[in-house]
Order: sequence, then C-alpha cells, then structure tokens
Amino acid sequence: MARLAVFVTFLCISASAVAQSFTVQGKIVAESDKSPLVGARIVLSRVPDSTNKVGAISNANGLFSISNLSAGKYAVRVSFIGYKSTLNFIDLSANMNLGTIALKEGEATADEIVVEERLLTAVQLGDTVQFNAKAFKVNPDATAEDLITKMPTITIQNGRVQAQGEQVRQVLVDGKPFFGEDPSAVLKNLPAEMIDKIQVFDQQSEQARFSGVEDGNTTKTINIITKPAYRNGSFGRAFAGYGENQSYKSGGNLNIFNDERRISIIGQSNNVNEQNFASEDLLGVASSGGQGGGRRGGGFGGAGGFGGGFIGRPPGGAFNSNPTDNFLVSQQNGLITTHALGGNYVDNWGKATDVSGSYFFNQSDNRARTSLLRQFILPSQTGQTYSETNLSDARNINHRVNFRLDHNFDETNSLLIVPRLTVQRNRGDNDLLGTTALPASTLGSTQNAFFSDLSAIRFSNQLLYRHRFSIGRTLSLSLNTNYNQSDGESNLDAVNQFFQANAISRTDSLNQFSNTRQRGWAWTGNATYTEPLALAQVLQFSYTANYRPNSANNETFSRRPLTNVFALDTALTNRIESAYLTQAATAGYRYFSRDVILSLNVGYQWATLNSSQEFPFAFTLGRAFQNVLPSLFFRLRFSENQNMFVAYRTNTAEPTVTQLQEVLNNANPLLLSIGNQSLNQEFQHNLTFRYSSVDVQQASSFFFLLNANFRRDYIGNSTIVAARDTTVGNGIRLRTGSQLSQPINLNGFYSLRGLVSYGVPLSFIQTNLNLSLSANFSRTPALLNGAENIATAPSITAGITLSSNISDKLDFTISSNTNVGTSQNSLQPQLNNQFLNQQSRARVNWIFGDGFVIQTELAHQYFTGLTEGFNQNFLLWNASVGKKLFDNRAEIRLVVFDILKQNNSIQRSFTEAFIEDTRTDILQRYLMLTFTYNLRAN
Repeated sequence: MARLAVFVTFLCISASAVAQSFTVQGKIVAESDKSPLVGARIVLSRVPDSTNKVGAISNANGLFSISNLSAGKYAVRVSFIGYKSTLNFIDLSANMNLGTIALKEGEATADEIVVEERLLTAVQLGDTVQFNAKAFKVNPDATAEDLITKMPTITIQNGRVQAQGEQVRQVLVDGKPFFGEDPSAVLKNLPAEMIDKIQVFDQQSEQARFSGVEDGNTTKTINIITKPAYRNGSFGRAFAGYGENQSYKSGGNLNIFNDERRISIIGQSNNVNEQNFASEDLLGVASSGGQGGGRRGGGFGGAGGFGGGFIGRPPGGAFNSNPTDNFLVSQQNGLITTHALGGNYVDNWGKATDVSGSYFFNQSDNRARTSLLRQFILPSQTGQTYSETNLSDARNINHRVNFRLDHNFDETNSLLIVPRLTVQRNRGDNDLLGTTALPASTLGSTQNAFFSDLSAIRFSNQLLYRHRFSIGRTLSLSLNTNYNQSDGESNLDAVNQFFQANAISRTDSLNQFSNTRQRGWAWTGNATYTEPLALAQVLQFSYTANYRPNSANNETFSRRPLTNVFALDTALTNRIESAYLTQAATAGYRYFSRDVILSLNVGYQWATLNSSQEFPFAFTLGRAFQNVLPSLFFRLRFSENQNMFVAYRTNTAEPTVTQLQEVLNNANPLLLSIGNQSLNQEFQHNLTFRYSSVDVQQASSFFFLLNANFRRDYIGNSTIVAARDTTVGNGIRLRTGSQLSQPINLNGFYSLRGLVSYGVPLSFIQTNLNLSLSANFSRTPALLNGAENIATAPSITAGITLSSNISDKLDFTISSNTNVGTSQNSLQPQLNNQFLNQQSRARVNWIFGDGFVIQTELAHQYFTGLTEGFNQNFLLWNASVGKKLFDNRAEIRLVVFDILKQNNSIQRSFTEAFIEDTRTDILQRYLMLTFTYNLRAN
C-alpha cells in the first residue's frame, strides 16, 4: 500500500512537471540610439532538436513575448533587416525576461535576408501602416518617390501622391514638416538610401491631437523615418545635362543634418518639362476666379463637386480641367521651361521650442497647343459639338513661405504658431479658334486673342493655445486668419461669326480690356474643453465662430465702333460683396481602450449669408441657415495587425464670391458664363469605411476602403444652348449655337468609390506583387435648356505591379492598369459611351561590371471609345547608358527620351453637360548627355 502511494505521488509530480509551461519575454532595440525595433524576428529552437521552433515579432515598443514553452535548453536568435543577428542560449526552468537586446547595424546573411524580407515588409501600428524600406530594394541613385511607388496602396497619378485611395497632403521627415505641404518637393529630392521606414496615416488636427477627441479634420500623411546614420552629416547631389535642340537640365540638393537641426536646399533649371513642385503653387491664380479673363468659360463647377470624369494619364501628361487651366496647362503638357529654388530649416530652440520653416521659388514658362472636341448633351439639337484649337504661352512666378513654431511654456501650457504666405504672378497669351456646329451645318465661330496679367497673395496664420489641467481635462483656444488678394487685367480681341444655312448671317467684333480685383478674409475662433467622465471616457464641449467677408470688383471697358473710344461696359461690369458667418456649438463623447476608440459628436450650426451688389444695380440679399451636424468616428483593433475604421461626417459649404457675382464672362463668346446671387449653401454627408490588415508572417498587406458622399443643395450648373438667336436672363443676347452657364442649387448628387489592395512578396522570384481593384460611381444633376439631366459615371480600374527585390544592382518594375467605364446621361441615352484606357509600363535599371549602367523604360498607352481621331495606341520608350565614376560618387549618362517619337497626350472628360476629348502637344524625342555627382560627408 505504501509503495502504491509513492507511485501515485510520483505520477502526479511528473504530470505536473510535464504540464507546466513558461514564458520568455524581452525588448529589442537598436544599439546606436536605443530606439525600439518594430518587427524584429525572435526564434527559439530546442537544443539539440533544432527542428522544433517557435517565434514572435516585436511590437511598436520593441517588446515580444513567447508563451507555452516547456522546460529545457533553447537557442534564441534575434534578427532584423539591416542589423546583425544575435544568437544566445538559455536553460528554461521558469518564466524568463531576457531584458533589452541591442542589435548592431550591419548586413545579415543571405538566408536571413530571404526569411526577413518575407516577414518584415509592413507592420500595423494602431492606425498607422508602417513599411520597412529595407524590404523594397531600389538602385543606389533612387529617390524617395522611386521607393514608395513599390509599396502597396501608394501611387503617383498626374503628379499627385495617393495613399490608401486618398491624396497625400503632406510628407513629414522624422515627424517634422519638410518644405511645407508639398509632397513632390520632398519625394523627388530625398535619396531612398537614407530611408528606414515609411509610415502612412491620417494625421489629426492639432486641436484633436491635444484634446484626444477627433474633429474630423484629418490629413493623409506620409512620414519618412530616416536611418540613424543619416541624421548627422551632409549629403546631396548635383547634376547637369545638355542635348540636341538646345535641351538642358541642371540642379541639385544639399542636406546638412545635425541631430535635430536640419537644413536642406534644392534647386533646378531645365526646359524638358521636369518640375518638382506641387499644385499648391497655382493657388493664387486659381483663387482669382478669372471673371472676364477666363479662356474657355462654360461652367463654374460645384464647391468641390463634380468636375468631370477623367480617364487615365498618358505617359507624357494629361489635360487637367481645373480653373487654373485658364492660365496654365497641366504639369507635363506643352513645352515647359522651369527654374526653381527652395530651402528648408528644422531645429529645436532649446528644450521647449520646435521650429521649422521653408521658402520655395519657382518660375515656369509654358507653351502649348491644344485641340479639343466637345459633344453637348441637349434635350434637342442632337449632335451639336464645339471644337477648339488653342495656342497658349504663359509664365508663372511663385514665392511660398511656411513657418511653424511650437513652444511649451511648461508641462501644462503650450503655444503653436503656423503662418504661411504665397505670392504669385502670371502672364499669359492665348490664340483661340473655336467652332460650334451641328452634323450638317456650322452655327458659329470665334477667333480671338487673349492676354492676361494676374497677381495673387495668400496669407494664413494659425494660433493655438493649449492648457492641460489634469489627466483628461484640457482647454484649447485657437484663432485662424486667412487673407486672399488677387488683381489682374486682361485684353480680349475677338471676331465672332454666326451662320444660317451654312452662310454667315452676322459678324461681331470685340475689343475690350478688363480689370479684376478680389479680396477675401476669414477669421475662425474656437474654444474646446474636455472633461474626464470616467476611466477611459471623456466629454468634449466646443464653440466655433467663422466669419468670411469677400469682395469682387470686375470692370470691363469695350471699344465703341463709331468713336474708337473705350467706355465702361455695364453688361460686363459688377461689384459685389458677400459675408458668410457661422457659429457652431458642439458636444462630444469619447471612449478609448486598447482595442476600441469611439467618438460621437453633435453640433448645432447657425449661418447667415449676405450679399450686396453695388453695380450695375444695387441690391441686398440675406439668407439664414440652421443645421444639425453629427459626426461619428469608430476604430476597432481586432489584433496587433488588424484594425477597422468608420467615420461619418457632415459639413456645409458656402458658394464663392465668384459664383455669386452676376457678371457675364465673355472671354469665349460661344461659351458664356455668369454667377448667381441666389445660391444657398451645400450640406454634405460623408461616410468612410476602412479596413487594413498586415500578416507579419507572410509579409502581406491587405487594405479595403469604401467612401460615400451625398449632397443637398449641390451647387451644379444650368446651361442654356441657343437653338436660335434669343435673349435670356437680364438681357443677355445668345446667338445660335452659343451657350450660357450659371451655377444653381440642385438635389440628387452622390458619389461612391471603393478600393481593394493586396501586397505580398514572392520570395521564389525575389519580387513584390501588388494588386489593386477600384470602382467609382457618381450621379450628377444638371439643367440643360431647362430640362433635368442626370449624368452617371461608373468605372472600374484594375492594377497589377511586380517590382524586383533582388538587389540594388538590378531594379525593375512592371505594371499595368486598366480602366473601363461608361458615361451615361438621361437626356440623350444615344450619347452614352463606353471607354477603355490601359496603361502598361516596364522599367529596368541594371548596374553591372565595372560600374556600367543601363536603364530603359517602356510605357504603352491604349485608348478606345473616344471620338474619331482621338483614339490612340502608342508606345513611349526612354533609354540611357552610363558609367559610374570616382568610387561610385559620380555618373556620366547618355539619355534618349521618346526614342520612337510617339509621345502623346490624350484625355477624356465628361460632365453633366458635355463629353470632351482633348489632345495637347507635348515634349518629344531628344538626346542628352548628363553628369551627376553625389555628395557624402558624414
């Protein structure tokens, strides 16, 4: 019996020992600066049975934990791309904390690289997706732009950076501003080799980040985290090239980094259509409105509303149908000579003050020849078209200054100051020949010469005071000011002919000059208070007042035929002032935990819109609005690398002073436009659903986006196309075939868009595969000759990108994007059209032998479904050969652009009133010899 008791006791002890499990934990950091390494791989192997392995990945704080381990001896290997691996042995008999494990920078073995690349492409850090730059190999001369385009969900279209289906508004470097809000200036000038991580996220407003309660004001942001070795030292590059037909380019950049103090200088000059600045540099001209000075006319477009569907981007550029086109064609169209110079400064003034500032200058001279064909959608007169040939020559000069100062008085009080200034001047000449016609007859034609000289100033300043009483209890006060000023003069000399039965029935001539003057102010004050309600729960109360007065003065003087004297033309002259005042009180609730963040807000807004016209006749009009503005933000973290985000926002948008100004724009006598003083504000609903997931083990990333936008009192267009000579409105004379457009409020606008993206490395061929599928749909109402037309635009785009991850000596990218869609309208279904646009690219950069370089790029463009003469099927082929010199610090290269001389620019756009195809002459074949020198001084 005693033996049996001993035996049972022995079994129990043995079973207990077998069942007992232990945990190993620790922290992984970089030895150089002790910063946590996110995504390091920790593998425990049983000794001597090395086939029995378990592992983990370090989190955002560098921490890891491996549980359910049995007692015994283990080999612990820690590895991370770009760092030397460590190997240690432990004898596990209890829970063990390995403490901090520091990794030294260095090269891993080939086997480790294969494993790590599969594991460390991306990680999910809360709402931020972080890509590991070391997992995307590029050539040694690559820029940040070359690097990010290899990453899932990041693309560059028409010169604009998009991430996760949204336009990137700013690029930070180590969390700090770099060249203001110009992503192009950053990405085109920073070398890829200095980048350690790329983070993509929605940055909250300053006030929301402080209070912890979301206000819906987010900015899609890319943050570039640099390698520690590049945070001290000097680096940059200089280049120059000259070629046939007097083509040239030169430029460079210099970066002087000393920990927190960073100075960067960039510059360029060329006549081969290369630009490194963003559309922000055109804002001054865009805000001028162009009344009496616009080239094409024919519509206003809604406040952020339907601007037409645009199909693809040809290899050499694409027509861009925004208001700035009155003075400049888009970035890559035409023949462009560019001069640019910029500087950026980032520093800490003591321990309490962070500062950053930048200055940027650019001058662009643009000469372009454009032809277009526009098909009108009308309840009658089927087949009416407008064709145009336009030769434009413009010079744009821009100065942009940004500054930011964030000062902490103590632990509870801080002040943020962010002033911005843009000064711009534009001079442009246009020669235009336009014709309106039916299938069997000409209705009218215009031949005119137009000159404009415009200047604009835009200034804004943000003041934000923040006070923290205790945990969760805060007060923030902000005052934002904006000032916009635009002045201009223009001259128009036109001969207009109108036809009946294909015979000229009337000829009019115009000789006029106009002066435009617009002024706009905006003051926004906000007070926000947060009060902790309970653990992880906060209440927020805020009050916001916004006052925006604007004035517009347009004077046009026409030459009298009998006296040859210029006199004020009252039909083309207008002086108007408007003032928009909003006040809103908002209450919000926020709940936050490790995995859930919920923010609910309800605001009540009072608004008044007053407009007062002085000339040509006096009137005063006032309107009042009251709206409830709810919003909801919900984040759910399913796991360390999976999360979901839902946002619902509402807001209002007032009409611009240009849309209110009832002055006739006759810059193109066939396409007239006028404002509407009776416009109401828009009310907008916006719903967004976003899901992202990163599989660390497979190094794959998945992203899904769905967005819906609905608008009440949408500011659309009413267009009248004259079937015969007629008088409309306040005595406006329309000749046969000419049109008049005016903004009006309409209901029934909505748009939908969705995006699915998946990225995964294919280790067996050492490449990264990115797949994407997007869908868009818009429904836009309009009035055409008094009849309602509903324009719908469904489209689907599928994309695939295969980029190499072999080595920095061989870099290639193969991609294809196919866009299929239709343009549909309710008034004339027979004009419904299906189109296909396919863009395929292949790029190879190979460094071989004793520093020899071969680079080639093929871009194929295929259009179908456009109007006759605009369908295109062409191939753009660029190639270069070069040689590395001076220990790879320099390179000499022979470049051939557009070898086949097929470069072209074709664009289709459609609105609720017409379908338009456009062709623009652009830069074609040239040969150039370039020399580049890379600067390195660590």
